[in-house]
Amino acid sequence: MKLIKTIAASLLVFSLITTVAVAQQKKTEQKKENALKEHKCTAACKDGKHAYAHGEKGHTCTAACKKMKTKAA
Repeated sequence: MKLIKTIAASLLVFSLITTVAVAQQKKTEQKKENALKEHKCTAACKDGKHAYAHGEKGHTCTAACKKMKTKAA
């Protein structure tokens, strides 16, 4: 009986540790996805002025950008 309780407790602890590890891994992946990308010039960049796309370093969201983001979600 004592062996069964020990095994059950061990499985419970293992399950909890696994759940926490998976949650931490998901958070890390989300941070990587949310990281800003380097700017790549497009046809919209002219005369040394860059047109930053959403998600690129240097981009500042405007009201129009925020509306597009909510529609896509």
